[in-house]
Amino acid sequence: MFEIAVRVKELASSNINNLVEKAASPAKMLQLLQLEIEEAVIALVRDAARTERRGRDAETSARAHDKAAKDWQDKAKLALSKDREDLARGALAEREKAEAGAKAARQAQADAEAEAAALRSAIADLESKLSETRARLRAEQTAQAASAPAEAARQGAVAASGKVDALGERIATLEKRIDFAQASEDSGAKAASLDEELAALQREARLDDELAALKKGLKKK
Repeated sequence: MFEIAVRVKELASSNINNLVEKAASPAKMLQLLQLEIEEAVIALVRDAARTERRGRDAETSARAHDKAAKDWQDKAKLALSKDREDLARGALAEREKAEAGAKAARQAQADAEAEAAALRSAIADLESKLSETRARLRAEQTAQAASAPAEAARQGAVAASGKVDALGERIATLEKRIDFAQASEDSGAKAASLDEELAALQREARLDDELAALKKGLKKK
């Protein structure tokens, strides 16, 4: 109970502005603070209910002791009326015990009521701090939501720039491949042209040989 009371006092007296300023992630810090306060409120409500029930039980016990004391008083009178002083003395002794029990029960009732009142006061303080924390959290979340489009746009611009750069690189690569292909085609074309010229020379050489053979045959005739 003492540890809970100390923590409750710390939570209720916490300065949210200072906590937000020191936090690396204000929204996350506020969410954690809200959760801790909610858990503390739940624990205090449970303790307050138990304490109030204890107070009611003490009140019931006090009334029962009051009734017992009255009954013993009546029994003492009856015993005296029958000349049984010994029984009357015993009844009066039991009456005193009942009266002592009633006094102790009423003291327990008063203590429980005081404790319950303190718990209810602490709950009220924490609920006030909880409302403040929730309001501040909503403000932080709203601010984050407002800044999100700008950040998304910045990231989108960076991504778009990256895509443009990547596209430029791809185009440059394709252009280089085209250059290589054209160079290869030119080289192939040159090779084809050379082959054609050589083939033509070979044909001319064969034709020259055939003409020489024909001329030689004619001379023999």
